[in-house]
Amino acid sequence: MKDLSIIIPVKAGEQAWRELLSDLLSSNGDFEIILVGPDFQNFSSEDPRVKFVYCKQGRALQQNHGASIATRSCLWFLHADSRLSNRSIQRVEQKLKENPEAIYFFDLNFLPDGPRIMFLNAIGAYWRSHLLKMPFGDQGFFMKRKTFFSLGLFNEQAKYGEDHLFIWRARQRGVSVLPAFSELFTSARKYKNIGWVTTTTRHLVLTYKQAVPEWIKLIQTRNKKKWTSAVAIFVKTPGVSEIKSRLAASIGEQNALEFYELSLKATQAFVMEAIKKSEGKLEAYWAVAEKDQTEDVHWNSFKTISQGSGDLGERLASVYSKLQQKHRKVFLIGADSPQMNYKTLLKAEFKLISSSNFILGETEDGGFYLFGARGIIERAIWKAIPYSSEETSSALVEQFGKSRAIFLEKNFDIDYYEDLEKLADFPTDNLLPEQIAVIHWAKKFKRE
Repeated sequence: MKDLSIIIPVKAGEQAWRELLSDLLSSNGDFEIILVGPDFQNFSSEDPRVKFVYCKQGRALQQNHGASIATRSCLWFLHADSRLSNRSIQRVEQKLKENPEAIYFFDLNFLPDGPRIMFLNAIGAYWRSHLLKMPFGDQGFFMKRKTFFSLGLFNEQAKYGEDHLFIWRARQRGVSVLPAFSELFTSARKYKNIGWVTTTTRHLVLTYKQAVPEWIKLIQTRNKKKWTSAVAIFVKTPGVSEIKSRLAASIGEQNALEFYELSLKATQAFVMEAIKKSEGKLEAYWAVAEKDQTEDVHWNSFKTISQGSGDLGERLASVYSKLQQKHRKVFLIGADSPQMNYKTLLKAEFKLISSSNFILGETEDGGFYLFGARGIIERAIWKAIPYSSEETSSALVEQFGKSRAIFLEKNFDIDYYEDLEKLADFPTDNLLPEQIAVIHWAKKFKRE
């Protein structure tokens, strides 16, 4: 399967991954295997399908990190002590074709390295996952990359059960959680080492403690049609449309394209971080300029929406209107302010309480880098704004009413050579690696 990234978190000193890797490599699939762990600083593989990636220990952290660097549009999370049946990989491909929007899990069975009574746990896992819709991470979740990121990734703050919490969030958001109808094997060593009664009882108690409050949330969200907030990132597809023409006039088309590619990665990174910190309250969309490019590889991390046709006012109106029907709040940003702190998005989501208000992040040149609102906005209002002008933000405030405005701190976007110089001097404290990378890239254009 060419479009699959397999992500395997590995604890320090753990060796079970070697057998799993052997299982995977015995297949002829053209997938990507990402092993993530604290022991992999100097590891490498002769097989181009395999990547060893260093990350601090913490299963949620390791899995999220693996997903963030994955290059394929489908993700399959496996525990290091998992073993596969011959049909496992074929099932992943088959099921994601049947329902690309769903999250799938395997039926769990245990290797003969634990107590004989483990068949009871296998039966319990079957009914827990099929009847109660509560599969755990050792059942090999697989899904589209867009689905994973739209749900806010695994909770890195959870003391345990990040996989369990992830499934509850999916159900609360109306995402289908379905069986793959194929088997996955896992080790039962801890049941032998710690004791079957002790381990099984502990799992039941911890599951109950997490499940009850999440079940209450599920009941509550069924009565709320729109409880998530949307972030739409307006983008053009590199290699298809003209990119950053005003910047290209001073640094050349190739450099402008290189900047845009880096800026896209930085924007994706800080939006991902905001989604993760919001625990799924934010959902991101690439608002793609070209109608036929929504499936381009650049846009495989978030859901996509077409900007539609017409001038910028028409396209802003179209995207806002579509998302406002599905989400309680809608925020519109561009992909040319790579230095934006993810906390700005969280602050905007937190401050926008009333449907009578709107929130605005102005740029220093008179435009805006963020707009957010809750209520219906008439198309005529969007059309009345003079875009790409020093009067853009002031005209927008005039149309909506200054008394309704909530202002964020001013920032800047990158349109001209002088903006690149400003970016080169931007402080990198508290920024993400992808943001720091684009700032370092900009330094080569700084004049002495």
